[in-house]
Amino acid sequence: MARGTTLGQLVDDLRTEANLDPNPALSLNMVPMMKRIIRRTQERLYDEFDWPFLKVRRDVAAAAGQRYYDVPNDMNLERITQVDYRWGDRWLPVERGITLDNFSSIDSDADARADPIMRWDVIDAGSGLQIEVWPIPATDGLAIRFTGLRNLNALTSDSDRAELDDMMIVLYAAGEMLGSAKSEVGRLKLAMGKARADTLRGRVIKRRNNGFILGGEGGTDSRPDPRMATPLVAYVRDA
Repeated sequence: MARGTTLGQLVDDLRTEANLDPNPALSLNMVPMMKRIIRRTQERLYDEFDWPFLKVRRDVAAAAGQRYYDVPNDMNLERITQVDYRWGDRWLPVERGITLDNFSSIDSDADARADPIMRWDVIDAGSGLQIEVWPIPATDGLAIRFTGLRNLNALTSDSDRAELDDMMIVLYAAGEMLGSAKSEVGRLKLAMGKARADTLRGRVIKRRNNGFILGGEGGTDSRPDPRMATPLVAYVRDA
């Protein structure tokens, strides 16, 4: 089994795993419930782990004087893991969290502007949730790069395709359906679903931990912060 299975096929697979009659006409009234369980199961599994194949990078052009930015359309605001700013030939990390101390040094409320952007946060400034940056950029066109997970595609039509492993989804969904009857088979399906999920997650974690550094020494990333190697001077312009 794999990713990219259609919702229609997932329903057929779930019908089999849940020990329903394989004839679709005999369980037609259960199809809406099965689709709802499949959809909810995929969403739960998506929320529980940072699946690397859903990782995306999206660039937004900074604009001089613009304090708030919309989240890229296909990105999940709650799953943004990293923000960077293009400054010359370097990508500088932008830290999350904007405090009053920051505004005391460069006051965004007074439209004070400076480069480079150093901090970001999520805020509703009156037009829904947006990304706030600090300080407000003084230069047009430099890229703000967002890294994180994209949103799941909808699973509504039979032709829509699941983005997570179909076996994992179907086993968990079958366990939920059979569990409502306190079925021993239901508990077995849930255990099988968990084992499948643990296997898939374990492969990702193993790959992440298999990095090495030339010379044979392991450890954390030792690359210097480019701002330490080449100090940058921010400038402020009052509008």
